[in-house]
Amino acid sequence: MSVKKLMNSNSRKAYSGAMPDTKGLNFFEQDQNLTFILKHYLSTENYERALPHLKKLGEIAGTRLDELSRMADKHTPELINYDAKGERVDKVEYHPSYKEMEALGYGKFALVAMSHKPVLGFPTKLPHVLKYGFWYLFVQSEFGLACPLSMTDSAARVLSKFGDQGLKDTYLSRMTSTDVNTFWTGAQFMTEKQGGSDVGANTVTAKKVDDHWEIWGDKWFCSNVSADVALVLARPEGAPDGTKGLGMFLMPRKLPDGTLNKYKVNRLKDKFGTRDMASGEVTFDGAVAYVVGDITKGFKQMMSMVNSSRLSNAVRSSAMMRRSFLEALVSARGRVAFGSSLSEKPLMKETLFELLLDCEAAASITFYTASVYDKSDQGNVEAERLLRILTPLLKGYICKRARNSTSEGMEARGGNGYIEDWIDSKLVRDAHVGSIWEGTTNIVALDVVRALVKDEAGEIFFNDLFNRLDAITNYLPKQIGKILLQISKKVESQSHRIMSLNGPERELPAKQLMNRMYHIFTASLLLYEAEVQITAQENYRKLYMTLQYIHRYLLSSGLDDLTYFDSSLLQCFDAIVDFDKVSKGAVEGLLENVQQAVKL
Repeated sequence: MSVKKLMNSNSRKAYSGAMPDTKGLNFFEQDQNLTFILKHYLSTENYERALPHLKKLGEIAGTRLDELSRMADKHTPELINYDAKGERVDKVEYHPSYKEMEALGYGKFALVAMSHKPVLGFPTKLPHVLKYGFWYLFVQSEFGLACPLSMTDSAARVLSKFGDQGLKDTYLSRMTSTDVNTFWTGAQFMTEKQGGSDVGANTVTAKKVDDHWEIWGDKWFCSNVSADVALVLARPEGAPDGTKGLGMFLMPRKLPDGTLNKYKVNRLKDKFGTRDMASGEVTFDGAVAYVVGDITKGFKQMMSMVNSSRLSNAVRSSAMMRRSFLEALVSARGRVAFGSSLSEKPLMKETLFELLLDCEAAASITFYTASVYDKSDQGNVEAERLLRILTPLLKGYICKRARNSTSEGMEARGGNGYIEDWIDSKLVRDAHVGSIWEGTTNIVALDVVRALVKDEAGEIFFNDLFNRLDAITNYLPKQIGKILLQISKKVESQSHRIMSLNGPERELPAKQLMNRMYHIFTASLLLYEAEVQITAQENYRKLYMTLQYIHRYLLSSGLDDLTYFDSSLLQCFDAIVDFDKVSKGAVEGLLENVQQAVKL
């Protein structure tokens, strides 16, 4: 039986010695949950107009795109510093498979252009919900190229918002082009050796020369280093220290006369994942650049794209979670062990269910956040405030969870999953970067706390959740809503307690709080979707998923006080790490807190 027939018939037939994978499946047609979500958030007209394109991308994702992605992963980019005549060219050569993927991403499916202008037969630019539906399908097969796609999209958005008319006229049309012969890709060069996430420590400088600026210094990590246009953070001469002294500059790869701009690509990074996309180290030797927006607000302007970049990261990680589940399901249903299909084994059912639960939950909150993003773009102030806290929540939890999902998917396939001939190892490698770029998990967890304390985003967050629960009318979902409301009220109380702490004691529980806030919000969305499904179809599937989610992620792990051990850890950390002496009093204090937590 073919894999396609196996999936579409929901058959439990399996064969001894079979090694099935997802090749040939249409990733859109296999994903009924994606269809459910898109139909819910989109108008009927937009959904019907998008449907043939979604089906086509789903087909290509399960066939040609997947083949190209694996080829490009094995044939990594090569940096050519000099040509045959000894002239410096700093050219990055890509395998033909990567160039073909560019034609699909930038061209055929207009994944960048769709955010900025009408494409694919639409009369206007596409809403974020639909945009990320396309990205969700594309990334299930190709993650690496999604980084340049996202950076080009973000750079165009920033330029459109802050750039002067001259810059827009010169660069925007090329950055949003769907013509493979004329499109330009974008990047953001921010990271320096001494900076990392501490961007305020950056030392790259900008000097004013006539009608432009010159950039001097080194950037340590530049993804899509071959970009035609890069947004660069640099400190103008005489500007203050910290992020307040950083300006944003647009730096073209080539000058108007066709010569290379004055910067060198020193080498490409040998990365664990996203190997088909070139990241490199750059030295600026007076590179020509132009100010974007207010030179005193460069960092703030760059951070204005953080919502789109973090949401994009979450969508991409969610896509890899979905692909890992699909691979594990196909493999388990089609393979025999100990006399029956692997998918009939109780522990394999548990593994597959948790993979499915995680990816559906991630899809629920990412696409809801995309709908909030649409409202924010339309000038809704409350949506903008809600977006401020949702995007770090998504980035922090989903990108980390994708590492677990891809690893579990690999293990579900067994020994083959560990072999590079199969997709699982690539998914594992690519999944790890989501928790690193655009802010590590620690950074975004602290940003969640910052959003609560500085931006007072907690009120809009919990009100949105409570209003959704209050709107539930169906009997069974309403009973579950009452349980979730109690849990959410406790998490709200814990958030207030953490906000009242000072300094290090506030930071220690930040990740735990971020995770719990993610779970209660996601559970409320699953419950809302369940009521929609019950009303429309008399189907209780999503309600079952909701209950499982609440039990697994909110009840079975406990809802103890997030801060009961923190102060002792702050005091004892060095002694513990250095294998030094820890006092009896430290243990007695910790024991007392533990006993109170378990009511002994």
